[in-house]
Amino acid sequence: MGITLSKTNKIFFPVLIIVLAALAAMSPFAIDTYIAALPMMATFFGVSLHVVELTITLYFFGFALGNFVGGPLSDSFGRKTIALTGIALYGFSSLAIPFCTKIEYILFLRILQAFGGGFATVTANVFIRDWYDGKQVARFVTIISMIIMLAPLFAPILGAALIHWWGWKSIFIFLLAFSVFLFLSLLLLIPESRDKKFITRKFTGKQLLEKYRIFFSNRQSTMMLFAISLPMSGMYIFITSASFIYIEYFGISPIRFPIFFGANVVLNILLSLLNTYLLRRYRPKQILRVGLLIQLIAGIALATAVRFSEPQLWAVFASIVVFIGSLGLVFGNGTATILNHNPEVAGSANATIGIARFALSFIIGSILTLFHTGDLIPFGTILLLCSLSGNILFL
Repeated sequence: MGITLSKTNKIFFPVLIIVLAALAAMSPFAIDTYIAALPMMATFFGVSLHVVELTITLYFFGFALGNFVGGPLSDSFGRKTIALTGIALYGFSSLAIPFCTKIEYILFLRILQAFGGGFATVTANVFIRDWYDGKQVARFVTIISMIIMLAPLFAPILGAALIHWWGWKSIFIFLLAFSVFLFLSLLLLIPESRDKKFITRKFTGKQLLEKYRIFFSNRQSTMMLFAISLPMSGMYIFITSASFIYIEYFGISPIRFPIFFGANVVLNILLSLLNTYLLRRYRPKQILRVGLLIQLIAGIALATAVRFSEPQLWAVFASIVVFIGSLGLVFGNGTATILNHNPEVAGSANATIGIARFALSFIIGSILTLFHTGDLIPFGTILLLCSLSGNILFL
């Protein structure tokens, strides 16, 4: 396209960061804007809240599937083609959901929406890896992650406003508009980052599995993958359970809900800012170790707080905020470490990170639903186990 920016253009980097952050924010918007609407949707469709929560749990499954296919395909067909295709699927699903009359239809469309989101989002970090390397990758991934975290900060507020004025269906109209804007921005402004000599436009199932075989043959990368994916999955399990914890269990009103939800994001952003400063003096792995330890302490505090006969809101809230906020020191550094170890299959490596954290979130979230007891003990226990496992694997 005539107005596509070149890497040497002065405004290329800020535009790239904004577009890639928006690309990676597709899923936070698709999840966080309507968490407060789950009780309303349960009433609308005449089902229990835990059935509607499946629209979030299944999103994790669809997103992981989109990552699984999209990552390797981006190595063969180019990052931009795969990203645009995923955005289109995401937008189509957003358009169809408001017309659904049964929850079963929404469950299917949420998987399709998530597949499109995963298909597109998997390319975000790989655009950066194609153009940069070393500590630059960690710094840029952290910057994008920090911007992404603004989505969960404002999304619940935006969602609450949309729900209040136009009902839960308006949320998906917003997601449609967002996808159209993102599609046009990527199409017109961002060039293809994959070297032309690597874009074969040929792909087979054998090639798909081979790319993942190359990644998993590296023992250090495999251990690091699960060391960051298990702690990250704790965040998505919280997102799934947030409506139950604050609105149903503690009786927080939907209007006040964004305040409790957004506090996690504020700390995450602050620690992400700190991380960009620390990267000038320390290696990503060193900072990652500290982030994992902070999260483990918060996990222990949360697991203890929920075991009281009457858990205190402040104790549960503070523990969750530190648990989620600590990921500002974890995800960017872990991702950069893995990508720098696997430059030849960067698309597949980045896809594997998405697959692992969302597949684990789907599996663990489903287990949490099965063991729902009406209190917070299963939730606190699972988050502690996620963090503890991540720390052990890292060591």
